[in-house]
Amino acid sequence: MGFFDSLVSAGKAAGKAMTDAVTKKQLEQWDKMERASESRLIDFYKQNNTSERSNASNRALALAALNNQNQYKARELLRNDEDAKRALTRLREKISLEEGRSADGLRDSIDRLIK
Repeated sequence: MGFFDSLVSAGKAAGKAMTDAVTKKQLEQWDKMERASESRLIDFYKQNNTSERSNASNRALALAALNNQNQYKARELLRNDEDAKRALTRLREKISLEEGRSADGLRDSIDRLIK
């Protein structure tokens, strides 16, 4: 059984490493979005909300960043986007234990947007 236990352990470690890498990438993307203009964020949101490309996680990040500039517009877009709302909730859970300025800013923006 020792061999199988080590396989399971290696699989869990690989899964955690992948999750950590995705979270790090999302926080890096948040840093870029936080500096983007309102029009650029709306364009990014629309580019990720087409029949060819529908990425709720990207839309969620764009809405969180837009919320810092134009809360009314961010809430208006979120009202009609259930997938982005779920992505925001999942992202908020994922970064709940993360440390740092980026994670703090993203948590704050998500909390203000979905309250």
